[in-house]
Amino acid sequence: MNKRLASLDVLRGIDMFLLAVVGPFVWCLNKAVTLPDPVLQQFRHAWGGFTFWDIIMPLFIFMSGAAVPLAMGRRLDDGKAGWRYWRHILSRFALLWVLGMVAQGRLLSLDIMKISPFNNTLQTIACAYVACAAAFLIPSRRIRAAIPVVLAVGYALVMHFCGDYSKDMNVAIRFERWIVPILTPEGSEALKLADGGYTWWATIPMFAAMGLCGMEATTILRSSLAPARRALALGALGLVLLAAGWAIVPVVPSIKHIFTLSFTAQAMGWCCLSLAALFWLLDVWGAGSKRLEKGMWIFTLFGQTSLLAYMCHGTFSKPFWAFGKIFAPGVAHLLGAWAEPITEWLAASLLLVAVLYIRRETGRMKRRLGELAQQ
Repeated sequence: MNKRLASLDVLRGIDMFLLAVVGPFVWCLNKAVTLPDPVLQQFRHAWGGFTFWDIIMPLFIFMSGAAVPLAMGRRLDDGKAGWRYWRHILSRFALLWVLGMVAQGRLLSLDIMKISPFNNTLQTIACAYVACAAAFLIPSRRIRAAIPVVLAVGYALVMHFCGDYSKDMNVAIRFERWIVPILTPEGSEALKLADGGYTWWATIPMFAAMGLCGMEATTILRSSLAPARRALALGALGLVLLAAGWAIVPVVPSIKHIFTLSFTAQAMGWCCLSLAALFWLLDVWGAGSKRLEKGMWIFTLFGQTSLLAYMCHGTFSKPFWAFGKIFAPGVAHLLGAWAEPITEWLAASLLLVAVLYIRRETGRMKRRLGELAQQ
């Protein structure tokens, strides 16, 4: 059963749309009218607590794992993982890792003293992807379901008993300060240029746990239960995770930068609830609905071209905003200065949508031509 779930593409697309379109809109709108600080706080990553913007990265990792059961089965040779299977996994890992270094690791600077080997969401997805690909080969579902729990709890115990939860003295950041100088040349500025407080190397077990949680979510949605019961089961798991995350906050504070257990449980709870709701809407109640499919087309587009959208939003965003600046002064002249940042955002976003649409359609055309050539 490898039927594609519309809810997976749409949820991934919503996440990417939030990052690439909604987030920039909020900050452009703030330039135009000055939004209240409580609103802006929901689009920042504070040290401690859980804001709306904090869900973006965990949801990407969750979705990378959610796609594995649907994508990996067809790459097995007679039910076994051969070279074809691992070649795909390793090539995907390498691609995500290099693009992560391009996006935030300053790889394109070609300055070895500034390049960071690991500090981007794409690389966390790569780690989760490999973990999920390995776990996918385990026959026992109970063992597969237990692995993310063991990884998350093990990481949490080390965090709790080997340091505190402060920005400078938690064990994950101390490990970061130890490992990065070993992996980079003497005098490297990788640590100095790092995004303050975020940890990567020591947090790999939690990245893997989040991906495995996504894989378990898809396993539930592909189970033998009635479709509505699958949605209820995943929703129930989401509620349990959310409640557990809230319950342990007094003992383990919710901190995104180091992915504490309370933060991760809350994030996975919201991810499961979101996927359950969309599964019920798109794959159960609205299955086969052309109107619903058309209504979700923008999210489906972003979901099916998420890697390109991510790179365009971050590393290669300047041409898009330069395009926006072509139109902004004229509109501002007609409507006032407040309209300039909004116009820049609108033009840049429309260009991004056009690029993604062209990329998707050329890919479809290439596949059709390939199918015709084989006939």
